[in-house]
Amino acid sequence: MTDSPDIVRYGVISTAQIALNRHIPAALLSGNSEITAISSRSLEPAQRAAKAHNIPKAYGSYQEVIDDPDVDAVINPLPNSVHLEWTVKAAEAGKHVLCEKPLGVTAAEARQMKDACAANGVLLFEAFTHRFNPQLRFAKQAIADGLIGETTHVIAGLTFSINDWADNVRAVPGLGGGSLLDAGCYAVSAVRFVLDAQPVSAFGVQRTRGGVDSTFVGTLTFGDGGPIATVRSSMEQERSCKLEVLGTEGTITVTHMFEEDAPVIVERNGETEQKSFNA
Repeated sequence: MTDSPDIVRYGVISTAQIALNRHIPAALLSGNSEITAISSRSLEPAQRAAKAHNIPKAYGSYQEVIDDPDVDAVINPLPNSVHLEWTVKAAEAGKHVLCEKPLGVTAAEARQMKDACAANGVLLFEAFTHRFNPQLRFAKQAIADGLIGETTHVIAGLTFSINDWADNVRAVPGLGGGSLLDAGCYAVSAVRFVLDAQPVSAFGVQRTRGGVDSTFVGTLTFGDGGPIATVRSSMEQERSCKLEVLGTEGTITVTHMFEEDAPVIVERNGETEQKSFNA
């Protein structure tokens, strides 16, 4: 365990797969992060995860991670329905919080989490990593520069298919499941990011399965004369993770919002250009 002001020492709340497969490997590669502790609702799973990932401490409750004086910040990868509870508890203990998306099940929950972190002087960050990818940053700058004229419409979507509906946390209504909260939030975040604007109205329709929205399509408006946006999500379609910007003089297509080496296609003046990015 490193005692350095340049290293953020994280404690992980739960042994969720997103933490084991994504957060922990990323922290180990970052150079300025360290996983100090991991917890579960019982000790044995936490011990297995700690051994597998060479984490110094394992705890049999979430509260023990929050109370650990060697933890600077917590990673909260819990089900959506309990993001609020454990983010607030972490904030009250003076821990910074990296919270999995979506921040809350409702806007009121998100505001409560934001207020709790502000009141306790800690940082709160929602895990939308695609905002740091060069593709979305290119699209944002291109829109600002008027590369394809005036932006009229943005289409963004994340779709995939799950087979284990009976056992998948994303399909459980009481845990904040559904395609919009699990996947559509990425599309909403991407649209807001590349347009550098906030919508003034939103509405949508859904197809339901097992009490959750299995497929969702929504519309965001950005005021009179502003662009409109279509956001899509599904847990029962082929995988796609794309953003398209349509302007009066061309289009920009981000072929994959998560893959940092995916190309961006720019079509304007009857010509097509493919821009490449190195991960």
